[in-house]
Parts: sequence; C-alpha cells; structure tokens
Amino acid sequence: MKHLISRLLKKEEGSVIVIVAIAFTVFLGFVAIVTDIGLLYVKQNKVAHAVDAAALAGAQELPDNPANAVAIAKSYAQLNGLDPLQVTATVAPDNKSITVTSNEKVDLVLARLFGRNFSTVSASAKARVAPARTLTGAVPFSVLKQELHYGEEYVLKEGSGGVSNDGGRWHGWFGALDYTGGGGGASEYRETIKNGYAGSVSIGDVIDIKSGNMSGPTSDGVNYRINLCRTRHSPECTWDSYQPDCPRVIYVPVVEQIDSRRVRVVGFAAFFLKGVEGQGHENNVVGYFIKEAISADSDESATDYGLHGIKLSE
Repeated sequence: MKHLISRLLKKEEGSVIVIVAIAFTVFLGFVAIVTDIGLLYVKQNKVAHAVDAAALAGAQELPDNPANAVAIAKSYAQLNGLDPLQVTATVAPDNKSITVTSNEKVDLVLARLFGRNFSTVSASAKARVAPARTLTGAVPFSVLKQELHYGEEYVLKEGSGGVSNDGGRWHGWFGALDYTGGGGGASEYRETIKNGYAGSVSIGDVIDIKSGNMSGPTSDGVNYRINLCRTRHSPECTWDSYQPDCPRVIYVPVVEQIDSRRVRVVGFAAFFLKGVEGQGHENNVVGYFIKEAISADSDESATDYGLHGIKLSE
C-alpha cells in the first residue's frame, strides 16, 4: 500500500510540474504581448506626432514652393527621429496639400522568445493650406481690398496728409481699426500694434474705424516691433529672409469700406514692417506684403491675399 501511495504521489508531482511549466509559458506569453503592445503603442504615437509635425512644417511652403515643402517635411521627420529612408512626402497636384507617410520598423523584446523579432508601425498625415478665415493677433492696421503685389514696397498706413513723393509705391490705407468697438484710447491702440489683438477676427466681421491719426502711438508700436527683431535676430530680418517668429511680420485684415465709420473684413494679409517714415501727422508705415502660412482656420472659397491657414485634414 505504501509503495502504491508513493507512486501515486510521484505521478501527481510530475503532473503539477507539467501544469506549472505550461502555466509559466502562458504567463510569459501574456507578458510578452503586454510588453510589446506597449512598446508598439508608444512608437505608434511617436511616429504619428512626427508625421503631423512634418506635414505642418512642409505645408508652410505651399502653394508656391512644392519642392521646398517636400524637403522641409522630410527634414522635420528626420529631426523627430524617423528613418528618412522610410518617409515619403507627396504634394498634391494643386500644390495646396502635402501628405507625409512613415513605416517604421520596431524591434520587439519578449516576443523574440516566440520567433517574432520585429513589427512595423505606420502613420500618415495630410496638411492643407487655404486662405485664412479667422485669426488672432491682428494689428489695428488694414488694407483696402485690392490685388496685392508681393515683395514690392507699400505704404500700409498713411499719415493724415496722405503720401507725397512716394516714388510710385503702392498704397494701403490710412485708417486704423478699433477691434473692441469701445473707442479705446491711444494706449490701447499702441499695445495692439505691439502685441496684436488678443481676440479673434473673421471674414465677414464688421469693425469700427478708429478716429484720429495717432501718429505717436503708431510710431511707438511699429518701432517696438522692429527693435525687438533687432534684439532677437542677427543678422537683422528682411522681407525676403526672416525668422518664423519675427515680430516685424504682422497680420492685417483686408477690408471693404461700408461707410465713414465701419469696414467689413474680406480676407487677411501678412506684412513685413520696414519702418516708419516722416514726422508728426505725416508719418507713414512702410513695408512689404509677403506670403505666409500660419496655424489658423481657413476657407478654400475665400479670396487669397497671401496669408494662409494650415490644418491637418487626415
């Protein structure tokens, strides 16, 4: 009897060892799955964010420079840790969107125990540009609706006496804008030139015209931006070579006049400040309209005045 019991116990012990071995193998499998799924999840997020950033960066060159858009998108993808050989960037035939795709190989950890050495994660992002529809940070200048000539010198805001001997330069308008509609004074006007309007302005908005020329606050605000550029950037920015965050680049509404006190916004433009000319009431804000792309709501049906909004569309 004792021998029988002993044999049975040994048999049971062997069965337990087998069960434990199987259970441990299953447990390792679950650990491998959880570990590698977590690894793939982290990598997937990284790739997705990288292609988003690359597409947004490349889109800033559209629609005028599609080759630059592709080069910049690939450069940003590499800077964000993606394998440049696994990244594609394609501009649409209308030059208004760019798609960036990446297929990244991921080395697995515990799944190697089961013969799976790597996996692949993929992500794609498409960024599209269109005329800006709504933006924040606009300065209280404007330009009357007209065809803009980029890279040619403009008098954006004229003094009360208009412009004389301007050498055939293009003209914007003398009128300043009152975004809040509260008739704020010179201090508010000066600060809005310096820092931009904190609220949003959209196509179709009706805005009050600010009365008075306010030449002093105009000069103060413009010179503040120019001096800030000179402090931050060396060499000094120019209209055709400037840093992305240059304070000399301002955003202004393109307007049509309703009456002597109000205008309606029909679009938006970007302007590079050259400086302020003249003295007293005859001071004029001069510079160049430029093409610029920013993160802003956009409208493909709006008239294009050179300031584009970029958004991810997929």
